[in-house]
Amino acid sequence: MFKLVLRSIRAPVARTAFVQPLRFYVSAPITKDEVISRSFQALKTLAPLQESNITLESSFQKDLGLDSLDTVEALVALEEEFDLEIPDKVSDEIKTVGEAVNYIYELESKQ
Repeated sequence: MFKLVLRSIRAPVARTAFVQPLRFYVSAPITKDEVISRSFQALKTLAPLQESNITLESSFQKDLGLDSLDTVEALVALEEEFDLEIPDKVSDEIKTVGEAVNYIYELESKQ
């Protein structure tokens, strides 16, 4: 009399791609004290400066006794420490540790 019909009832499956959310992390801005501390540590890695008393007022040539090649090496050490590049025009004008620290702090605070 009645015919039993079994049908499988399936709802259509919506296919959506799972997108993983992106996360952006922001580090706290660097402080000038941190720039000074890291700069002194980077400069202390150079052989001529290991025994030197480095201050912000120290001149690379007069106070620390560096020649022009050693001064370039000191600036390269700072570039590597902070992962930045100091242009040649600017590096020619930097005569003291304080000037280098101020330049690095200005660059780092802009990022």
